[in-house]
Amino acid sequence: MERVQAGGAGDSSPVDQNAEEAQRLQGIQSLLTQPAQPELEVVLVRHGYTQWNQERRYLGRTDVPLVPWEAERLKELRTQPPLSGEFRRVYCSDLCRCRETLAALVPHLMPQAIYDSRLREMDFGAWEGCTYEQLKDHALYRSWIDNPGSATPPGGEAWEEFAARVDHFWTQLQWEAQAPEVSRILLVTHGGVIRQLLAQIIEDMTFYTAVAPVPGEVTVLRLRREGESWRMVEQEC
Repeated sequence: MERVQAGGAGDSSPVDQNAEEAQRLQGIQSLLTQPAQPELEVVLVRHGYTQWNQERRYLGRTDVPLVPWEAERLKELRTQPPLSGEFRRVYCSDLCRCRETLAALVPHLMPQAIYDSRLREMDFGAWEGCTYEQLKDHALYRSWIDNPGSATPPGGEAWEEFAARVDHFWTQLQWEAQAPEVSRILLVTHGGVIRQLLAQIIEDMTFYTAVAPVPGEVTVLRLRREGESWRMVEQEC
């Protein structure tokens, strides 16, 4: 049954207006008191150039340093905004090229860095130091190129092992990031690891569609926690 107010079809009584105003204020107060969803900034840095990078050779477990002039180039990048400010967690691959990159870019963060072997590049086994031209006619290599999960480099790391250790690191990092003081994390690592992390973090992205940054490049991921997981809210490179 439709009820028409005494003052006319478009009018409301003072009692109704007061009730509506109280309801509106209650809604605003609820929004203001609702806890904000935690946000996390993850800054990913790929190590600088090595000689093997420049020669386009497969470089995984082999512990080669940066080229002699690379540290000076990286020092010029220290003023990038993503590298400024405070980081609550700093993780770095324990291989030399990543350690040297960390030292060149953010030397003041070295004392708090955790050097984690899970952040190493994939181990390419007998293919370490080889180029595509040297391997392209090998049947096993062609199978690995088409589907890394279907073949393993001789003496190297199976795809499942590589993915599992990177995913294990990311799972642990999400748990640590639940601490109230953790809002920014720095990771210095390798191209393949960054691609796998992007595939874990960004919806609908896979290792194959993720693009590794060039050596020395910084990638910033801004995440917001939704339930037990972190979701992308913005990405910039």
